Amino acid sequence: MENENKFDQQIARLIYHKTLSIMKYTLNLEEQKYTEHGRDDSRFKFFKKELMRKTFETLYELFDELYHLKISEKSMIDEDLKNGYQPTESGGSGYVNTKSFNQWLQKNNKGN
Repeated sequence: MENENKFDQQIARLIYHKTLSIMKYTLNLEEQKYTEHGRDDSRFKFFKKELMRKTFETLYELFDELYHLKISEKSMIDEDLKNGYQPTESGGSGYVNTKSFNQWLQKNNKGN
């Protein structure tokens, strides 16, 4: 249970998983526009490529900002956002909380 709580408070993991869920939902929604060919439609393929490009580009930038703010640091496991969800502490994001951010979380979550 303690490990689950630790994973639940990993900021990069939370952001990454929520963002991937939104991206997947958006792709499923967009696919409905192409009833005849669905995911094989060239327009859908273009939409998917651009959505994924912009999503990953933005996540790389965000995680870099969190790194510079000393909220997260690169995980010991070499992970790339484009490889999807992983059953690791970073969840595939490649970043974990810094010790100082974890201490801040513990200090501020005592009432929860």
